[in-house]
Amino acid sequence: MKVRARAILTEKIFWAVLFVLGFGRAPLHAQGAFKSVGESSPSTSTLSYKLDAETSFFGSGSANAGSTNFGNITEISSSASFVLSAQVRDTVLLRLGVEWQRYSFNPEPRAPIPDSLQGLDLAIGADLQVAPALLLRIGAHPGIYTDFANVSWQDFNMPFEIVGTYFASSDLLFIGGVYVDVDADTPVFPVIGIRWKLSDKWLIDGVAPRPQIQYRLTNNATLFAGADLREATFRVGEQFGRTRGIPKLNDAILDYFEIRAGAGVTWKVSQNVDLDLEGGCAPYRRFDYPRADGYKVKSEDLVPYLRIGLSAKF
Repeated sequence: MKVRARAILTEKIFWAVLFVLGFGRAPLHAQGAFKSVGESSPSTSTLSYKLDAETSFFGSGSANAGSTNFGNITEISSSASFVLSAQVRDTVLLRLGVEWQRYSFNPEPRAPIPDSLQGLDLAIGADLQVAPALLLRIGAHPGIYTDFANVSWQDFNMPFEIVGTYFASSDLLFIGGVYVDVDADTPVFPVIGIRWKLSDKWLIDGVAPRPQIQYRLTNNATLFAGADLREATFRVGEQFGRTRGIPKLNDAILDYFEIRAGAGVTWKVSQNVDLDLEGGCAPYRRFDYPRADGYKVKSEDLVPYLRIGLSAKF
């Protein structure tokens, strides 16, 4: 009875927050997560929870702006999210949660690379079953995206996505849509993907940002190999450029882009909890300041990394 009471209280709080945000039980007017678009149709559960967390550790790689070398950088990237989902109608699923991401680089003092970049945002969105075989996902991520040197209203941003999933069959899904970030150098980015279950053992999960080929080794272990494409936009501090001898980088917009290639295993710890262990290399990382005369810093060394991820659904 205590568990049931806590669930009812959680659901009431969830609806109260939705009402404040203008959603309520009325029709919606309305990720960051393309990855889960093709996983399932709207849940039949009234209220569900999803927790994702990961940390990646990188080796050392050089950082260069043209012919200028700024020493080496390492990297520790981490992220976590907690999202509540509520089924309000047979064809409408609402989402509300919080997301956090952090990239830490430990650069040399003169390098035009922030010590860290962080994003803290709300995840607001909905899944709409617009046709028997068509699911539409709408999501927004209003929050602060900065190096947290001196936070101001300019650090606020609200990227959003509109993505449709067409269920050609229970084994074949097609995904298409757009991701919009007005602060980014490319404000509108197309999203195209496919999720194809070839057999009980093999799955092609060609959905950004982590397209993979998966092989189910046992009921509790799945092997995977693929890419990890990461791009995020932040604003650096007002004195960032001055302290590095490059004044044009003060208060600049920074597009960070990273490519990884790796393989690993997903272990089903329990019915609701999955653990990822992954290793590979990052051949390309770029710090792009598009509004500061296109100034760029690149790391193109083949840098090894190790990633640990945890996902829980209830």
